Amino acid sequence: MTRLLQIATIVAILFLGPNFGASATSAVDLPLVSSHSQTQAPVSPAPKIAAEGRLEDFASGPHATCMAWTDGCRACGRNPDGVFCSNVGLACRASEPRCTRP
Repeated sequence: MTRLLQIATIVAILFLGPNFGASATSAVDLPLVSSHSQTQAPVSPAPKIAAEGRLEDFASGPHATCMAWTDGCRACGRNPDGVFCSNVGLACRASEPRCTRP
């Protein structure tokens, strides 16, 4: 057991290093490197959905007989109580709505 305690002590000293008790350097203490902070070209915003593009409104007009539809991110449907849609997932890019159950 004494041998195990000696090994544990040596490992602890090596792990903690000679500066044990002194202030350790953290990422906050490091200097800022300006060469990495170059100005990047602005990213174009996500395309806006047209005013008529609300997924909830897809099944009106020419798609009035559609019972379920999706844009790849959300799924919507129609029941006797009205239209219902799921929530959008994280990092989802919507596509053109399409009828999945005519």
